[in-house]
Amino acid sequence: MKIICTRCKTVMGEQKPYKDSTEIKATCTACIEKAKEEAARFVPEPEPRDGQEITLENGLKGTLWVAKDKKGKLSFGEMVVSGKKFYCLSNGREKFQAYLGGLTGEEADVSLLHSITCKIDPPLRGRRKKQDPPKTEEPKKDESIHYNCTIRVPKHYIQLMFDDMAERMDKVAKILAEAVLKTYREESKTAQLSLDKP
Repeated sequence: MKIICTRCKTVMGEQKPYKDSTEIKATCTACIEKAKEEAARFVPEPEPRDGQEITLENGLKGTLWVAKDKKGKLSFGEMVVSGKKFYCLSNGREKFQAYLGGLTGEEADVSLLHSITCKIDPPLRGRRKKQDPPKTEEPKKDESIHYNCTIRVPKHYIQLMFDDMAERMDKVAKILAEAVLKTYREESKTAQLSLDKP
């Protein structure tokens, strides 16, 4: 019987009965060392925590904070500038510029959605007995944790952030509108064909 490494397929040796051509799966020492190196390279990021200071990709430093209520939860496309919430769309640009121009000083605080951690219930195990009626579920509370990030930046940079986000949101809105229009046309065509049939 031959002892073969499952990873590199190297023959590591033989054992009795020698005439048996069955292969025994094992892992050689070289592959074990390689696996240890690969595992050591992966360093998972620590869970974010309230009040943690972070450095964004562009080098700006910010602070993470947990949105404790609905009012504090931001969605993708929203930003809070010096306490006022804005949804970034190009048709709201003038209103945003007027607000930004009215702020004193050259810098302001901006808060954006950083990440969301969702807690998922484990799957139900086992079979339900036929005689047991299904349990009525109570409405579940929202178990996701919304992490927002607040940074202090110059006002001209805030305008660039708004414009970039507005451009992205406009693209998303266009994609959704095109999908809805396409679906409507297909359904209208199908409905017309069914009406035309004798």
